[in-house]
Amino acid sequence: MQKASSFDLKKWWKSVLDEGIRFPLYMMGKPFKAFSDIKYENKGSLPACITFLFILMLLSVLCQSYTGAIFTKIDPRYMNIWMTMAGVLIQTVLLCVANWSVSVLTNGSGSFKEIFMVAMYAQYPYMWLRALYLVLSHVLSLEEAPLLNFCMSLAIIGIVFYGFIGLVSVHGYGFFQGIASVIFTVIALVIIIFVILMLVSMGSELVSFVQTVGREIVLHYF
Repeated sequence: MQKASSFDLKKWWKSVLDEGIRFPLYMMGKPFKAFSDIKYENKGSLPACITFLFILMLLSVLCQSYTGAIFTKIDPRYMNIWMTMAGVLIQTVLLCVANWSVSVLTNGSGSFKEIFMVAMYAQYPYMWLRALYLVLSHVLSLEEAPLLNFCMSLAIIGIVFYGFIGLVSVHGYGFFQGIASVIFTVIALVIIIFVILMLVSMGSELVSFVQTVGREIVLHYF
């Protein structure tokens, strides 16, 4: 019987460095080539992107709970950790679904997996800048707040810049097609959210109706 192979720590660590650090840094320097490699060379790592998503969820909690007192905007006593993490997850999933649905209608060639990977790699600079924001919020004074605002503005610009290049690359769009895709994605996202809220509202009313009917039956017959 063939002996089961043991865990190769060196190989695992090399994979972590390549997929979690080297490729994202390569993407930041050569975004068009990197996102094309995701599409045509099977580069990038889905497990790494899932890890980035969990890191973003954790950072969202940490920034709400441990941002410096003079910069905090939310009272930690009234924060729901699970809702905060779920919010990041739901936003990511809905955005990917919206873009994928638009790409189906506009003949985009990117798969849902590729769209998700673009979304995560595009947020790689944001992830580090948000961590830097958390640290600096404990050492800067209120007069130095513009530095923190610049840090977060740069993070948002990075998401938009790399996200746009990534979507154009994986879908095979031109510049104006990419612009149109972003606009239609926002519209699709609004529609999806509206439909979800409407279904939740209808479900709540249905449950309330059933409970009312149930109470009437119990009171009438029992």
